[in-house]
Amino acid sequence: MSKLFRSKKQPMADVMNYRLDYWIENKSKIQSLYEKNSKNLQKLLELLIKKTENALIGSDCKAQIKGRVKTFDALYRKILLKSQNAPIESPFDAITDIIGLRVVVPFLEDLTCVERRIKESFNVIETKYKSRELSIREFGYDSIHLIITIPSDVSKKFKDKYSSMRVEIQLRTILQDAWAEVEHELIYKTSIDKVEDTIRRKMIAVNATLSLGDTIFQEIRDYQRKRYKDIQERHKKLMDKVSTIPEKMEKLKQSGDLTSLIESKMEAAPIETKIEKFSLPQNNSNNKHDLNDLLVEAMNAHLENRLKDALELYTQLLLVSPNHYIYNHRGLVYFTLSEYEKAIEDFSKAIEMEPRDTRVYTNRGLAYRMLKRYDESLRDFNKSLELNPLWPDTFYGRALTYYDLGDIQHALDDCDKAISIKPDFKQAQRFKQFILNQQMK
Repeated sequence: MSKLFRSKKQPMADVMNYRLDYWIENKSKIQSLYEKNSKNLQKLLELLIKKTENALIGSDCKAQIKGRVKTFDALYRKILLKSQNAPIESPFDAITDIIGLRVVVPFLEDLTCVERRIKESFNVIETKYKSRELSIREFGYDSIHLIITIPSDVSKKFKDKYSSMRVEIQLRTILQDAWAEVEHELIYKTSIDKVEDTIRRKMIAVNATLSLGDTIFQEIRDYQRKRYKDIQERHKKLMDKVSTIPEKMEKLKQSGDLTSLIESKMEAAPIETKIEKFSLPQNNSNNKHDLNDLLVEAMNAHLENRLKDALELYTQLLLVSPNHYIYNHRGLVYFTLSEYEKAIEDFSKAIEMEPRDTRVYTNRGLAYRMLKRYDESLRDFNKSLELNPLWPDTFYGRALTYYDLGDIQHALDDCDKAISIKPDFKQAQRFKQFILNQQMK
């Protein structure tokens, strides 16, 4: 597009002198060219958005991709501003954000992931980190700006007419994007010099608050990820304790010690997929703060397998603020300590307080199973699945119970259901394979 504004008889030296006066005099010519290409530019934008979406497939971040073609008025203003500092031969080459994409993500760490993916999929010729361009006394929006060339597979769809164009992709968090939108209205569209000192200070304070918010959100996400990992690891250990049993059963059967193994070792895992969020109602804010601290301490003790400490802390919490979540967690501690009657008592209290919590029915079903109260165990598993038919651990627990009862077909069916919901459910896979191996003998 570099020759769009050059007449056949005009030498390059004269073209390179296209400054402010030229663009003012030729506004209609620029507008005519813009309108002639507007449909193609919109189609080009759609193709680039699709290509960006494809580049982010498989990434963990939840990115929102937006785009726009610069309006003619906005383009013309930028041509006039830019031509004051340097001559412009072709605005389609000189203005790099005629087509602009914006990728908005929830967290700061997502920016790194998106930036890497885009650089792998596009030819990025320039990267700007906007916050680094500001002094400590300035304020503005934080953003990563990537200038890319039009990919050849996209350019070919327009017979390489736009091959020399540049496109801008902005990367922002949700908070950065919110700030940029507001700042654009309050600051960019006016003169920064006209902003009163009181307003300037307020804007700086808001900017700092949003930046801090991004940092805090990232810290919370990191904490939750670590907590989830800890919970999953603990759950895995408990489930592995179950899954090792079938692999040893045949050898023990041959040695005649199968019964003692089942009675002493075959412990199913209670469901601990997450630490639930709940409040502790207290009128005194200091007391509420103390109780929240106590709750965190109890959960940490539970995760770290300091079971006696966890039991004591959960009991203290229940004396002050009875809650079905805490009853469930204390029941899980009792279960791990093999105090199944006490576990059932706590699970039952939790169900009385909240009769639609699937996890508690499954946990109580596992406790009943440990006491060989199979009818009650199956009743709770069935109730759990009635409330939530997509809970793989419940199918696995019921499969183990069916196996205890000698109902092999139902055990296999429940293994299949657990695996279909959770394909990487290793314990269910191994248990199913064990049953199939037994049937082949």
